[in-house]
Amino acid sequence: MYQRALALIPLLGFLWSAGVPEAHAQNGITTLVKQPRQTAMGGAGVGLADDEFALFMNPAGLAGQDRRRFKVAGIGIEAPLETYTTLSQSLSAFNNFSVSTLNELMGKEIYARASVVPMLQLPGFAITYLLDVQGAIEQFNQANPTFKIGNMVTHGVQAGMGWSLKSGRRATDEWRFGVAGKILFRRGGYFDVSTAGFLQVASGGIDYINSLVGSYGTGYGADLGIQYVKHIDAKQDFFVGASVTDVFGTSFSSPKAQKILMNPSIGFGYRRQLEFLKIKFAADFRNLDQAVSFGNKTHFGTEVSLPLFDLYAGLNQLNVTYGAAFDLWILRLTLLSYAEELGVRFHQLTSRRYMLQVDFSLPI
Repeated sequence: MYQRALALIPLLGFLWSAGVPEAHAQNGITTLVKQPRQTAMGGAGVGLADDEFALFMNPAGLAGQDRRRFKVAGIGIEAPLETYTTLSQSLSAFNNFSVSTLNELMGKEIYARASVVPMLQLPGFAITYLLDVQGAIEQFNQANPTFKIGNMVTHGVQAGMGWSLKSGRRATDEWRFGVAGKILFRRGGYFDVSTAGFLQVASGGIDYINSLVGSYGTGYGADLGIQYVKHIDAKQDFFVGASVTDVFGTSFSSPKAQKILMNPSIGFGYRRQLEFLKIKFAADFRNLDQAVSFGNKTHFGTEVSLPLFDLYAGLNQLNVTYGAAFDLWILRLTLLSYAEELGVRFHQLTSRRYMLQVDFSLPI
């Protein structure tokens, strides 16, 4: 079993050979869609990839999907707790935008993200229309008061398919392969603004912001994935997977629309069915070609599935994540908390965020 699984390891040679770009935090930009289950499981899911969100993490996992469902609405919102507790203060500061706003926002992270992801899921295939909106203002260094302003809207279509190679219905070894394509429209991104630029924001207001983010640009991207599944017995499966999302990076026709970086990843998973519950474990190593610490590349997670709800826990970049999902047939609610590293080193700039996902799906 392990000799076959290790056959994926040479792929790492390609992943590392892509080179190491200049280090900088992406603040969620490299994650096209925030998947609630994987996020609650510490961001791990490349190896396990056994649900519809394999479309975004490892399209090879679609080969293991046999359900027919139409997700009429998949709505997610997330923000740090500080965004809620300082909302009135922040709005007051922006209503009277001036140099004093620097002091109002010093050391605070104002961030919010919302997404809508309806999806059609068929055996081995998934297609979605996605809409993602992000906004942020961050200012942490009083000695060098540079602001990061985020203003980004992305929408478009992504589709993927996976297929399986195995011998017979009772085959214990299964290889899965997958590919996904996307056409996206993006406006804006995350921008470092100096004090002088911030004063332009204060004086120019929305006109300056519009000039900063520019117009919509079109981008085309592709994802590739491979997955090996060892069916140990009727109740146990072992997974090894690798994926490269946004192969060579997804750029946009507008120069101010933020590029989505290529994300080479490898992961492992284990799934076991017990009498009344199912348990899953996952471990991923992602963003392998980025110049960030090893801790920022690591993701570990576990899931315990019961008849009506699931429990999640994990480590995202060595920060604790946790959550729960309640499945009421056509309605599914997921509540979770995770922490993301905005810097290149562990705990350099850690942001604790809270997310709510509401999914309304119909069998077809």
